[in-house]
Parts: sequence; C-alpha cells; structure tokens
Amino acid sequence: MRAAWRAGAIAVVLACGGVAPTAAGAEAPLATVVIRPGKVVDAKAPVEVTMTLPGVDAPAGRPFVAAGLFTPGLSRPAELLGLGVSDDAGPVPLTEAPVANGPRRWIPGRAIRGQAVLKYTLLAENIPALSGGPPTALRVDGDGVSGVGGALMITPELKGDYRIALTWDVSAMGPGVEGVSSWGDGDVTLPAGPLAQLGRGVYMAGPLERETHGAFSAVWVRGQPPFDPRPPMRWTAKLHSFMSSYFKDATEPPYRVFMRFNPMNAGGGAALTHSFLVTYGKDVTGESFKAILGHEMTHTWTASEAVGKWYSEGNAVFYQAMIPWKAGLFTTDQYLQDINETAYRYFTNALRDTPEDQVVPRFWEDTRIRVLPYDRGAMYFAVLNGKVRRASGGERSIDDLIQVMMQKARSRETLSEQVWVDLVRKELGEDGVAVHRSMMAGGLMLPESDDFGPCFRRTTTTMRQFDLGFDNASIVSNPKVIKGLKPGSEAEKAGLRNGDVVTYGVALDAVQGDIDRKLEMKVTREGKTFDIAYRPRGAEVETYQWERVPDASDPICKS
Repeated sequence: MRAAWRAGAIAVVLACGGVAPTAAGAEAPLATVVIRPGKVVDAKAPVEVTMTLPGVDAPAGRPFVAAGLFTPGLSRPAELLGLGVSDDAGPVPLTEAPVANGPRRWIPGRAIRGQAVLKYTLLAENIPALSGGPPTALRVDGDGVSGVGGALMITPELKGDYRIALTWDVSAMGPGVEGVSSWGDGDVTLPAGPLAQLGRGVYMAGPLERETHGAFSAVWVRGQPPFDPRPPMRWTAKLHSFMSSYFKDATEPPYRVFMRFNPMNAGGGAALTHSFLVTYGKDVTGESFKAILGHEMTHTWTASEAVGKWYSEGNAVFYQAMIPWKAGLFTTDQYLQDINETAYRYFTNALRDTPEDQVVPRFWEDTRIRVLPYDRGAMYFAVLNGKVRRASGGERSIDDLIQVMMQKARSRETLSEQVWVDLVRKELGEDGVAVHRSMMAGGLMLPESDDFGPCFRRTTTTMRQFDLGFDNASIVSNPKVIKGLKPGSEAEKAGLRNGDVVTYGVALDAVQGDIDRKLEMKVTREGKTFDIAYRPRGAEVETYQWERVPDASDPICKS
C-alpha cells in the first residue's frame, strides 16, 4: 500500500458574505476561472489565476482572502507573487492581517459590491521535500506544470451553487501546449455546485501525452516518466470497466489518471473528483502502479469521508486486489501477496491498538498511526465479510452493505458512521455492532482462517517488527535531529548517532510495508553529509499470514 490522500494540502480561501443560495429551479450564477501558466524556465513557472464572481456583497473590516500556502512535508510554503481584488467600483485596498500561525489573511479597506474579481499569481516550483506528505503541491515536470486544486485554486466561502466556466490560456507556454483538469480537456463548464469543488480537482498544463479507452483516460507531460506508461494504463482501463460493472453502474463513469514525479513516497498519490494523481520516482515502475490504482479507483464508488477514514480507506484496501483478481487482471498469488502485505503491516504494528479517534489528529505524527485506517480498516471489512457470509449461508457479503451505502450517496442522503452501524446491526445484530465498536477502540481485527475465501487459510509465524531504531519524533520535526537512538538497533549498526541531522530521506509508509526495503537517508554530522541506509526492523513478533490451501483451484477460490 502506498499512501494516498483524499484532500488537498493548500487552501486559498475567499471569505465573503451576502450571496444568497440559488433558489430552487433557478439557474445557478456563472463564475469564471481563467488559468494562465507561464513558460517553464529553470524548473519554475508563474501561474496566474483570475476568478470572476457575480453578486458579491462583502463588508469592510473582515478577512476577505486567506491563503494557506504550506504543503506538509515540504521545506517552505509556496510563493505568492501577487494578489489583487477589484469590484464594480474599481480596485479594493487590502491590508494583510498579522497572524502567528495558520493562513495569511487580507482585510479589504472598503465593502466589496457587485462583480468581484480576484487575481493572484503563484510560482510553480519544486520545493525540496523533507518528509512524507500529500503530493499535491504546484510543481514543474519537464516543460509542464501540475497541481491539485487545493494547491492552486481558491475555494470561496460563498453561499449557494455556481456554474463554473474553467478556461485555460496556455499561450505563454509555447506551441503544442494544452491544459487539462479532472473535468476534461481544455475549457469546460462545471455543473452547478459549491465553488469549493475547484479544490477537488487536478490541473495540468504542458506538452501532454495520453492513453484513452472509453470513459477512462490517462495524461502525463511528454517525455517525463522513466518507463512506458501506456501498458499499465491499458490495464487500468480494463479494471475501471470491470469495477463499473462490479459496483452496478448503469453506465461507466469517467475517470482520469494524472502522472507526475514525486521525490518522496513515489508510487502514492491523491484521489480527487473522478480522477487520481499518481506519482512516479525511485523504484516505481508501471507495474507497481497497479495496486495503488486499484485502491484509488475503488474510492470513485465507495469513498465517504463523512463516515470515517477507516471506512473509505479500509474498504479500498479490502477491494484493491480482490476486484482485479476477480476480473482476471491479478493472479491468485498476486491477490494473496496483497493480503499478506496488509496483514504483515497491521499485525506487527506496535501502535495497532491506537483508537480510531486518535488517528486523524496524529496522522502526520507517525507512519504506524497513518497506515491504521488502511490496514485495520481492511481487516475489519474482512472480518465483517466472513460474518455476513456465514450468517447468510453464503448468499450475501459485505458487498451488499457497501452497495446500500452507495445508493444512499447517489440519492444524496447524509452518510455517517451511525448509518453504517445501523446497516451492520440489521445484518448481524449486536455481534456486528460489537465488532465495530472494538475496531473503533483499537481492538484486534483478526479474520477467520477462510474469511478471504475457501482456498486460503490462516497461518501463524514470526516476522520482524517495523522499528526506526530511534525516537520517531526526530524525523517529523524540523530540523530533523536524531534522538533516542536505541543501543543495538539496526540504525546504530548502520552508523547513525544521536545528534545527526537528517537532510533527506524516503517517506516511511512504503518502507514500513516492505520487510526487505531499506530506509535511505542523507545525514549531516560535524559539517559532513553522507548516506546511511538500513532495514528499519526490530524484534521478531508473532503475526498472521495466509497461504493457499493445497490443490484449491482458481474457480473454488473465487466462489
């Protein structure tokens, strides 16, 4: 499992008031957004965004624009090159409000009336990464620029829905250039909805290449991936079509994959509106995209952040290899490998009993906490799936409950944890509710031997536990100074010492899940910088794995 994120990391917020919600049956007002990326020079390019908003009525003296320019994991905030606001009466004077922490804020010197125009310019550049974080920042790859809407677009806090005319002006980038977004190629009009939807898309401009199959498409900057992206994208297109059928769509929904470089935690990405930003880099091939894309496309149907991260990420891990396996796109051994990687990461996790209500507040504190919604959530769904199958004599599965949740989402019903618990109670009674409460409290989620299918069985073994060999807080702070080095640890054996300053390293999520993978860091000590690499493993602990039942055929496995 590579880490993926469901939200952007930068927000430029327009805090206005006075625009009434669109009346029922009335056509939503039209907002326009023009994106003007500049030519890439020395791996930098200015990106100007102009947003025109009708019918604004905002008072003086209250913050009007707030820009949170920092992406977790990067060494510094993005650079804002210019910011201006005007209305029907002309330019609006802005004063930046002093703030110790959080977004930068600007207060208008007079009321803003009528058509408001917000214009700003951000610098697209590759800010050094110091640790893992969402790969959402505005960056440059080759002659192209890309970023998630949260890193580029404003998200105005205006009441009501708007149609949004999204326009590209790529003339400054040179010939053969185009702009694309999660909503389509070139200029598009988004359907009526809140302006905040602009933050939930991917934006890319440059000399682009594509792989398109029906409702599925993939796009990347020409000449950038170090491998041929077309074969894995053809595989992904087949999986998307199968998933659409598996989740009972009337028609296959559109889906787009955006590819770009990531120096940290390559292979992960960010899930956005009908799209996914997937990253390449060291040790990433087109083949390694398959697991993360299976995971992320599942979100198109099953995600609901309102229910909880354990729900959205847990069911995505549960399905990420199972559906490709059922589609004939993964072998049984590949599916088994995915089960065992998740099981290893979960059952050897020293922090696996962390309650779910602590996960989000501590998400960036420790990789062992960060993976819990994925791993514990997946084991929870496997446990429930086994219980549903046994209770129904094999007639029903967890799919039936997920399908109800999807139908409620399509009907725009409000989803919550309680809605899910009520479904579980109806299906399994209080026994199912007890399993849920145990999971939320950090209880062990241990599937029965055959819960992954009749051709698999559970085994017990010992495996080495993920252990950095020093205090984890050392590398989530800035600067990253090694403290609490454990005598005899792999870190000490590799030459790491208390007081060493880590200037660069790989993100830990992928390292935690691969028992053979090394942690690679650049370390500075007494003015000298050098490389240190070691396998961050500690004591042998008892854990669970699954194996194939001898002589079990694939048709039996998939029954």
